[in-house]
Amino acid sequence: MGQAAPIFPRRNFSPLREKLIRRTITIAGKDGHPHLARPIDLSDAAKLIRCYDAMTDRGKWFRMLHHLPHLSEEMAREFCTPDPEKDLCIVLEGDGPLEGEILGGARITGSADGKSAEYSVTLRPEAEGLGLAHKALELVFEIAREMGYTHIWGAIHAENGPMLQLAESLDLNLRRDPNDAALMVSEGEL
Repeated sequence: MGQAAPIFPRRNFSPLREKLIRRTITIAGKDGHPHLARPIDLSDAAKLIRCYDAMTDRGKWFRMLHHLPHLSEEMAREFCTPDPEKDLCIVLEGDGPLEGEILGGARITGSADGKSAEYSVTLRPEAEGLGLAHKALELVFEIAREMGYTHIWGAIHAENGPMLQLAESLDLNLRRDPNDAALMVSEGEL
């Protein structure tokens, strides 16, 4: 007999998640420009590919933790269709010359235990240094809390100084991954 699929508790849509769906949340960078924060959807696949292509090779390596020079359409569609029962992915829309494009985003992916979620964040180079990653993660962490998650964690390459600093600024604990010396694990309680 095969193993039963993991059962995830039904997640009520949180008030913040509802605001995202209604497109009423903006996140302002240090430059004062507000960026719409909204859930990713399947129509974003081409924009996600362009966002990924705009990243540096090192940024792509740090995001995927392996060499992936380009997102395929299939991968982009998969990223654009998170499981609404246990996952959340928000994108930040650009302005000016990048109006309507994806500047980056943050996500949580629920674990099989139904209590913990993995987090990640990605930004185009044009959006780095504006505090958007910090604010986007704060938002998805708050939604994760409303969804009933109690623990978040993420894997960070040990040479990714900006991401390690971001994790520390979010009061996450850092430790070396016991299975991979090139990685750090950041985690915290919600």
